[in-house]
Amino acid sequence: MRRVSLKVLIAAAISLVSLLLTIAVSYVIGHDAVSRLEQEIGQSLALLADEMQDKLDRTMFERLQSLDNMAALGRILQKTDSPESLRTSLERFQTAYPDYSWIGFADADGRVLSATGGEYTGRNVSDQIWFKEGLKDAYVGDVKLPNVGNAPRIPHEGRGASDFIDLAVPVSDSKSTIGVLGATLSADWAEEVRDTLLGSMKDAIPADVIVLNEARQVLFGPDDIAGKVLDLPSIRAARPGNAGYALERWPDKKSYVTGFSKSDGYRSYSGLNWIVLVRENQRQAFASVRSLQRTILVSGGIFAAMAALLSWVLASKLSQPLLQLADVAERLRRGQKLEFPQVGGYQEARVLSQSLRSLVKELDAQQASLADANQSLESQVRERTQRLAEQNVGLERAKAAAESATEAKSRFLAAASHDLRQPLHALTLFARALSRRVSGGEATTLVAQMEEGLRGLKGMFDALLNVSRLDAKLIEPARTPTSIAEVIERISVGSRVEAEQNGLKFLSRTRDWVIETDAALLETIIRNLISNALKFTKHGGVVLAARYRNGERVIDVCDTGPGLSGDRREKIFEEFSRTDQRAYGVNDGLGLGLSIARRYAELLGMKILVASRPGFGSRFTIVLPENAIVAQVRPSALPQALDTSVYGVRILILDDDPLIVAALTRDLEDRGNVAFGYQTNIDAEAAIDNGLVIDAAVLDFDLRGPETGLEFVKRMAAKTGDDIPSVLLSGGTDSATLAVLAKSGRPWLTKPADPELIAATLSAILKSHRTSQNCLSAELGADLNAG
Repeated sequence: MRRVSLKVLIAAAISLVSLLLTIAVSYVIGHDAVSRLEQEIGQSLALLADEMQDKLDRTMFERLQSLDNMAALGRILQKTDSPESLRTSLERFQTAYPDYSWIGFADADGRVLSATGGEYTGRNVSDQIWFKEGLKDAYVGDVKLPNVGNAPRIPHEGRGASDFIDLAVPVSDSKSTIGVLGATLSADWAEEVRDTLLGSMKDAIPADVIVLNEARQVLFGPDDIAGKVLDLPSIRAARPGNAGYALERWPDKKSYVTGFSKSDGYRSYSGLNWIVLVRENQRQAFASVRSLQRTILVSGGIFAAMAALLSWVLASKLSQPLLQLADVAERLRRGQKLEFPQVGGYQEARVLSQSLRSLVKELDAQQASLADANQSLESQVRERTQRLAEQNVGLERAKAAAESATEAKSRFLAAASHDLRQPLHALTLFARALSRRVSGGEATTLVAQMEEGLRGLKGMFDALLNVSRLDAKLIEPARTPTSIAEVIERISVGSRVEAEQNGLKFLSRTRDWVIETDAALLETIIRNLISNALKFTKHGGVVLAARYRNGERVIDVCDTGPGLSGDRREKIFEEFSRTDQRAYGVNDGLGLGLSIARRYAELLGMKILVASRPGFGSRFTIVLPENAIVAQVRPSALPQALDTSVYGVRILILDDDPLIVAALTRDLEDRGNVAFGYQTNIDAEAAIDNGLVIDAAVLDFDLRGPETGLEFVKRMAAKTGDDIPSVLLSGGTDSATLAVLAKSGRPWLTKPADPELIAATLSAILKSHRTSQNCLSAELGADLNAG
């Protein structure tokens, strides 16, 4: 990019400012002058049009007055009995006013008694407009243009001039009107009027005069528009009686300044309602305006050129000392040993040169110091670079080891999530079957203690697994629209059973909220809080409720337990934290439930708050994020009370673990049902194809094959044409699996699942299925009856 000198910049800046000021001043002055001049030209044309319409009205008034005078002076009343004498008087009057092409007198019955040249003598004209109107008052007809066809009579064949306007005045004696004196102005009068109008202005203004009748038809004007009907803004503005001017485009595609006015009569004459237009070509009309604009622009340009010349001289004066300093600075940059000169000219340049002299001296001293420091720094950088390289090697090894450990931990968690839950689930089912087969106080107690221990083992196993997954950052929330009502009802089914076994009450309250969140993680948070409340509550009960508080949507878990002191309310959320109070059961757990709940809440953008009074109980509150609320729906109609009665039902059991198949088959058959157990989906499908009839199904989600239990039951429902009420059991608790289960729309439980909870879920879905079938049958019956 080419550099611009300071001299040029200063000159350009001053010139530009001068030019802008010149343009601004010229615009303000010129715009005002041009606007005034344009307005004066338009107003002069409007005034001229008004004068012309006034002249037309005066001329027509004079013609009517002359006709009226003739009726009096010509003694028409005394000559009505002598047509020849009356004709002589009329022809004498026509000689005095040669622009009348015809004058005649008709009696009150409309018969022409006498007329100039004897035309129409004896003819009846009672049906003609001029006669009818003349009986009433003085009358002036409209202009009769060629090819219009509205002339009241046919001109004489021997006459050269055509008729133009009919006039009529009544002739009366002291008692009544005895006839009408009528006359017709010839086209010669029209030419005389036009010459009069144009002659008064053609030397002053090169303009055209156009006269239009009330129907907007041109009477007088240039040949290219004579007789035509025009529709222009000026005509529309003049019709109400306004006078003024307009800038408009005419049919010849040219722009004109048009002054306009409308005939408004003169004295007793009301006028013909003609419109007078005076137009002048816009370019010619505003020629003086354009000349003024050119003068202003030329003057401004001369001023700007003079300002530019002066600015160049001034820039040379200002830039000379600076250019001298710049030359010395450039030579110093190239390595020459010089001192800055002491320049003159003006104060600022002298101060700048002194400052630069001092700066150069200081830079020389600093350069020497920097050279020494640079040498020292280079040696330090080399040493530290070598150390960093050694540390980076160690970090790379540590990173590789950490990644390997994380990968191994992930593999372990993946295996533990399914494989370790399978035998624990089978053991839980066998323990419940054993409890039904023992009798005696000691044996029953031992089985109950074993079941309690299994529940504790399940809780500790879940807690350790969840903590490991959180530490490894393997949990990614799978956010889906989740019904809070369905979550609360699903949790309430199992929690109500556990509360009743401990002699406690369990109440739940739902809200029709839908929130965008991970349903499995939210359910785990609530279950952990409820488990903690049931564990430490000996009397009273636990309440799970969704409600509004302080404008926020919250889920409360309230208990009547021992309560917490103020210093314990935050410590209980630490890992492996355990209270001084003993849990109401076999074990106190590992102290991980509340820690997991809080960490899950943070993942979902929620908060867990604690309010407690020692000796009265505690309230744990989950604050739902307001921006995650997506809709409100009607809560699902799930059972409010636990019903584990499942009897006489044909149930398909599908699980890849033979122990679970055997244990679940034993439990359901103990309840009075018929169970069909299979370990592969192929065997189960073959049985259905061979005619196996089932009422419900309990399926493992992960069948260790290409097809999941959910996909199998959907395929069988499509194949049989009937939905199969089913409960899904999942040994995998990863987010992806739980998200699929949450979206399935079917009941699901994680292993190890309580046998009573499985039975209660089966009972609920079977009742729901029967209800829907009954409704469908009723609708079909109604349709058949209607048909």
